[in-house]
Amino acid sequence: MKEPIARTRLHRLALSAGPLLEIIALFLPYAAAKDMEYATYVTEETGMNAINPSMVDFVRIYMSIESTSGGQAYLTLGITVAIGVFALFALLFALLRKPIAVMVFDILSLLAFALQYYDFSDRGVVPSDTFACGWGTYLYVAAFILTVACAIWTMIDRRRMRKQTAAA
Repeated sequence: MKEPIARTRLHRLALSAGPLLEIIALFLPYAAAKDMEYATYVTEETGMNAINPSMVDFVRIYMSIESTSGGQAYLTLGITVAIGVFALFALLFALLRKPIAVMVFDILSLLAFALQYYDFSDRGVVPSDTFACGWGTYLYVAAFILTVACAIWTMIDRRRMRKQTAAA
């Protein structure tokens, strides 16, 4: 009887790791400065970290220069909040052991992340001559893959446990 309880806890922990890493990736370097002179200039002008900015730092930078960037600050804010909210919902459902809901919200989070990546690359922010992709970008993708793999593993193991219980 202890084996299913231990397995349930292991699934909950493994399934929660991916969305938690996605939330953490919001605060890790999304970009790495290639042009240090420009990054130092932006840091001095805005008072924000522009050397290794995270997604949250980009929102702060755009909000501080909102008058010159127009609606771009609010678009970046909205997309970043969407990534975080979807990842939080995925974490909540992971703790509740609902693997299908975890996958749905994780895919929505990835779509918002892809939209932000497309927006930044289309405007020449990341990747560009000034910034390269930071390791937070790669961590986010790895966390997505981990979440989907753990959700599938949870569904398969749950089905196998049901079959064993029915056969016994």
